[in-house]
Amino acid sequence: MAKDIRECLLEQARKFHQWQEITYPGKTTEEIGGVWEVDYPAWNDIFDAFCHVLTQMNVEMADSVLMDEMVYLIARDNEAEGFIQETTSHPQWFECLCRRASASNESEAKWQFAAYLPECSCSQKVRDIILDFAKDPNEYVSRRALLAMPALRPDCVEQFAPLFWERNCYSPELQEYQRIAVLVSLDAIHSDLLPQYLERAKQDGRSYLLEHAKRIEGGLSMNEKLFRTQFNQMENTEKQALMESLAARYDMTFLGLHTFDRWGQSCTTGIFEKDGREFVFVPGDTVTLGWEQFAVGLNQESREELDYLFQEWEMEPQNPEEMIRESMAPVRQAAIGPMLVGRELEELCWEPVKIDDSRLTAHPDWLKEFRDFAWSDSSSLTLHQSARIERTEDGFQTWIYNRTDYNALLARLEKQGLSLPTVDEWAYLCGGGCRTLFPWGDGLDYSMHLHWFEDMDEDENRPYDMEEPNFFGLSIAYDPYMREVVQADRLTTCGGDGGCNICGGLGPFLGFLPCSPHCKPEVQEDNELNGDYDFYRPIIRLENYD
Repeated sequence: MAKDIRECLLEQARKFHQWQEITYPGKTTEEIGGVWEVDYPAWNDIFDAFCHVLTQMNVEMADSVLMDEMVYLIARDNEAEGFIQETTSHPQWFECLCRRASASNESEAKWQFAAYLPECSCSQKVRDIILDFAKDPNEYVSRRALLAMPALRPDCVEQFAPLFWERNCYSPELQEYQRIAVLVSLDAIHSDLLPQYLERAKQDGRSYLLEHAKRIEGGLSMNEKLFRTQFNQMENTEKQALMESLAARYDMTFLGLHTFDRWGQSCTTGIFEKDGREFVFVPGDTVTLGWEQFAVGLNQESREELDYLFQEWEMEPQNPEEMIRESMAPVRQAAIGPMLVGRELEELCWEPVKIDDSRLTAHPDWLKEFRDFAWSDSSSLTLHQSARIERTEDGFQTWIYNRTDYNALLARLEKQGLSLPTVDEWAYLCGGGCRTLFPWGDGLDYSMHLHWFEDMDEDENRPYDMEEPNFFGLSIAYDPYMREVVQADRLTTCGGDGGCNICGGLGPFLGFLPCSPHCKPEVQEDNELNGDYDFYRPIIRLENYD
C-alpha cells in the first residue's frame, strides 16, 4: 500500500521532470528563472499524489528519494504555496521535510519552510532550524527567516540584527530589504534596540527603508503603551483614555479600570462588556515560559505529600524535580502581543432550551428523568451528552447537547471576530511569565480552598480560591477537570487533564499540577469537543494598533 502511494507521487514527479527537460532543455531551475513552473498542465495530479502521501503514508517509511522529490515539488510550487500549506497540517512530515530542505540547495523550498515554521506545531529542535535559515547565503531565505524569528526565537533577533544590517554581499536593493527585515523583526519583539535602528534607517535614506521606519515610528508610541512595562507606568487618567479608545475601536462597553493584585503580580487595567461577555485588557510582553527546575523549591507540605505517594506506590525515593519536569513544557522565550481576553471560561456543546423544545419532548425517557429530578433534593441532573436540567431560584433551566468539533468552534469564533489563545498566550495569561511551578510558588498552597479537596459549607456561593481573578483579572486554571481549548493545528487543551490525576487518587499536588502554566499542552486524539470537560476562552488580539 505504502509502496503504491510512494510510486504514484514519484511517477508524477518524473512526468514533471520530463516536461521540464522538453520545455527547457539543458537548463537548471536557476538558469530558467522566473515563474516557469506555472505552465505545467498537470499540477492537480501532482498535488493529489502529494497529499495522498501526507495522509496515507507514515513518515517513518519515507526514503531519501521520496523526500528529495517532495522538497523539490514544494520548491517548484513556490508561487502558489499550496504544497507547503498542506504539509504544515502534518507536523511529522513537516519536520522531516524541513530538515531535508535545510540540508538541500533548494532555496525556493527553504524560504517556504522558514516562513511556515511558526504555523506548524514542531519540536523546538526543528523550530531552531530557523537560525540555520537565517544564515543561509540566499538573500530571500535569510530574510524570510529573520521575519519568522520573532515567533520562534525572539531571544535571537537582536543578535542577528547587526549581521543583517551590515551585510554588503548583496545588491543595494537587496541590502535595503535586509534592513527593512531588521526593523520589522525588532518591532515585533518590542526591542529596546529599535529606536537606534530607526535612526540608522533615517541616516541610510533609501525610500522603502524610510517608509517602513516612518510607519513603525508612527505606531511605536501608541503600541508601546499596550505592553506591560510601559502600560504599568501610565497614570490612570492616561489608561482611562486608552481603554476608552479600545472600547470604541472594538464596539465594546468600557466598564472602568480595576486593579488586580495577586501572587506578587499586579495590573490596573480596563474591563469591557460585549454580547454578554466581560473582557479584560491584558498588555503584551516578552516572557520566558516553560519549566525545568524549581525557582524556590517545594514547601514542606508538598514534599511530604509526594514522599507519602512514593511510599504508597512502593517506589524508591525519587527526585521530585525530575519527576515534575517530565510533565512540563520546555523553557522558551515568547513575544506575546496585547489582547482583550474573556474573563471567564465558557461552556461548549450545551445549548440552553425551553422545557417544551421539540428536541426534548421527542425523548419521553428524558422527560421522565426530569420529572423524577424535580421531586428530588438534587440541584442538577445530567444525562450524558444528551440533556441537562438545573434547579434555579426561578424554577428550572434546561440544556440540550449538540455534538461539535474543534474546526467548527474556530470557524464560529472567526465569524464573531474572536480567536482562542495559543499555547504560549495561554501560559502567559495563566502565569504572567512566572518562573515558579505555580503562579504563587513551587509548592501547592494548602491554605487555599481547593475544588475537589475542600468543602465550602460556610459559604456555598463563594468561589474556590484558585477561581478568583488572577493578576490579569482572569478566572483561569482553577479546576483540573476543566480543559481549556487553545489555538493549534488540532484540538489541544491546557489548564487541566479532565481530572485524570485526581480520579487516580494522586492527591492535591499532582491533582492540580495540570493547572500549572508550564504544564505540557495535551493534544487530543480527535477533534470532537467534549462538553463535559472542554471549555473555551475568547480573545481579541490587538494587532497594528494606531
